[in-house]
Amino acid sequence: MKRNMLALLFLFILAGCNSDPSDKAVEPQFSSNDITAATSEVNQPDESSAQTKDNVTGKEKIPNSVSDQKLKIIKNASIQFRVKDAAVSHRNIAGFLKSNNAYFGSDNRTTSSYRLENNMIIRVPAQNFDKLTEALMAESIYTEYKNISAEDVTDQFIDIEARLKTKKEVEQRYLALLKEAKRITDILEVEEKLRVIREEIESAEGRLKLMNDQVNYSTITLSMYQQLDYVPEPENGFFSKLKEAFVRGWRNLGHFVVGVVRVWPFLILFFTGIVIFLKLRSRRKNS
Repeated sequence: MKRNMLALLFLFILAGCNSDPSDKAVEPQFSSNDITAATSEVNQPDESSAQTKDNVTGKEKIPNSVSDQKLKIIKNASIQFRVKDAAVSHRNIAGFLKSNNAYFGSDNRTTSSYRLENNMIIRVPAQNFDKLTEALMAESIYTEYKNISAEDVTDQFIDIEARLKTKKEVEQRYLALLKEAKRITDILEVEEKLRVIREEIESAEGRLKLMNDQVNYSTITLSMYQQLDYVPEPENGFFSKLKEAFVRGWRNLGHFVVGVVRVWPFLILFFTGIVIFLKLRSRRKNS
């Protein structure tokens, strides 16, 4: 009995040694499931961009990977004030802009019977924002309003950067799948996914570029005006009206002559018809 059991155990061991594990290996195949798997991370929040809470204080904190991120602050100002002499103040403001590496985004002037006004949009490097604002306020003799805002967009910036990184990684997966695709349907499907992800990447890059511009260059909207003594608009006198009427009459005569020249063939036909009609009529009377 023992001999039979030993023989049976020996056969099992021998069979296990002869088996080849490579026979069970399966060559991976490309399928549409791979496309779904590649996109599964696009809409997932990136852990590196998510804020966590400190276990002790309970306050939100930024992960270590972005803790050294420079703050992104967008500064804007909206100012309106009265000046003594708009022309002089405008020259002074142009000098302030030059010394602070700033520039006019727009500069418009309007004049009425009682007021001369300049509406300006000024772009200034963020580090010179406070200095330029103080210089502008020195021109004021009466301030209507002065509103300054500062918006911290650091979290938004970090979040967009993290999502952009994820989208670019997914784009690389699509490119790898596109190389492996053999069927036309798979190729078209991957190319459509690539088109969509590239549009999202371009949109995110555009938002980052705009935010960087707003952070690096602050915007000051300035309305500056000078109060004028009321001067009524001049009215035309008798001789001015007579001169204007003569000019308009001469101009209308010229238009009439040009109109007549344009229809001269019709006038010839018209007068020829009248002459023939009168001749026929006179013959009938004589007969």
